[in-house]
This record gives sequence, structure tokens and C-alpha cells, in this order.
Amino acid sequence: MTLLDVQHVEVCYNGNAVVQDVSFQVEAGEILGIVGESGSGKSTVIRAAMGLLGSGGAVTKGNIYYKGQNVIDAGPDEIRRMRGPAMGMIFQNTGASLCPIRSIGDQLYESVRQHEKVSRGEVRERALAIFDRMRLNDGERILSSYPFELSGGMNQRVGIMMAMILKPALLFADEPTSALDVTVQAQVVKEMMKMRDLCGTGMVVVTHNIGMAEHMADRIAVMYQGRLIEYGETEEIIRHPKEAYTKRLIGSVLRLNRGERDAENTGSKSTEKDIL
Repeated sequence: MTLLDVQHVEVCYNGNAVVQDVSFQVEAGEILGIVGESGSGKSTVIRAAMGLLGSGGAVTKGNIYYKGQNVIDAGPDEIRRMRGPAMGMIFQNTGASLCPIRSIGDQLYESVRQHEKVSRGEVRERALAIFDRMRLNDGERILSSYPFELSGGMNQRVGIMMAMILKPALLFADEPTSALDVTVQAQVVKEMMKMRDLCGTGMVVVTHNIGMAEHMADRIAVMYQGRLIEYGETEEIIRHPKEAYTKRLIGSVLRLNRGERDAENTGSKSTEKDIL
């Protein structure tokens, strides 16, 4: 089932096109990695799908369909209802997107209550269950904490939990590990993939690191200067890139699953350090 169908989309800010003629699809349970350098337009595309372009931004050409519904034609109230139960998002810096003077538990309850009639206790139990799946045994402490009391890595885990608690069919992740150290990056990536496996969630992961996309994604879309220049199965893109820019991306970053592939070839077991 096609969850997201982006068709020939152009996005303009104040009349200037920053994304041009971008098309791709995401199926149920599939992970698409959108890669490219800063300013390539990759984050703009997912913000367009979420209705989060902000002042001066607009989709000026093309269509974006979620389960067959054109989200560009949807009104603001309809888009707000879709965010969370249908489409969730993990931001680059979850801690900065949270209110600093309210506890994680309070903010979570308010978020869920916008979409469901549910008790505070039920929200708490659902959050603790997700933390348990992520092998975090101090969920009670996390829920009672304020964002500034948590590390960057823990705030990103909170972002995953808050995005997944409404069980969205489609999850967008905007550079979800770029602000984290290497060890925490690997842990967050594993937790996101575990959520996909447990819930069957389709994901769009935006990253400048094609190595992370190689490790996570079923398909990869490469963006450069606002255009989609290469798109296909991950194995094909990594092994047989057609564009010089894609080749430079592959050659310039560490590849997340290099250790795993080396282990497969040698029969040895990869370590945590090998993942990044």
C-alpha cells in the first residue's frame, strides 16, 4: 500500500523555488532515505508533506498524497488532525522543540489528548511500554523530567516515543541523529528501526549521511540544489551510483553498515563501534 506519493512537487519561499520537480513514493513498512548536503531541499520536502513550511513557504506545483488524499488541498484543521495519528515527525533537536518549563509527561499527555479521549494513566502506560521496547528501564524518571534535565540522546528517544505513541502509519525523521555523538547515533538508529519492525510504520529519514541511509533505508533519494537527481533501491544506489554527486557522497562519509558487511565477509562479529 502506498502511504506517501509525492508527484512533481515544487516548493517556493517568497516566490523563489527551493525545491523543483521532486517525485517519490513510500510504501507501508518501507524506509526511504533522503540524502543530500545542507540546503539541498530535503527537509523542505518533508515539511511540505506535514504542512510545516511556515511563513512565506508554499507548494506551488505538483501534489502530495497520503493514502490517496491530497494533503495540499487539505485545510489547516484537517492537517492538524492528521499529524500524530497519521503522520508523525521526529525533529533534528527534540529538546529544542519541547517546552522547557513543563515536564515530558505533561507535554506528552497534552499532545495525545488533542487526538484521543484518554486518561493520563493510560498515556503513561503506553509511553512506558514504548520505552520498555527501547530497553529504557527508567521511563518514570524520564516522564517526570524537564527537557533540559535530559541528555541530547535521551531527548531524541523522547522524540521517538512521542512520535510513535499514536502509532502513525508514516513517520518523518529530520536529521534525527546529526546532533548526537557516534555511539548515541547508533542506538537511536536501532531504536527507530525497531519501531518500524514492531509497528510496520513507513518512514522517511532525512540525512546528510548516506551511510546512515544505507544502513536503514530500503530506497534512497539523492537531492542536490533542490532537485532529485537519483532515486532507487538502496543496494543499486550504493553499488552503482549514476551521478557524480552521489559518488562523492558515498566516498566522503563513513558507512553505517560497513562493519556488518565486513563481518559477513569474514565471518567475524561486528561491534558497536563498527556501526558508525
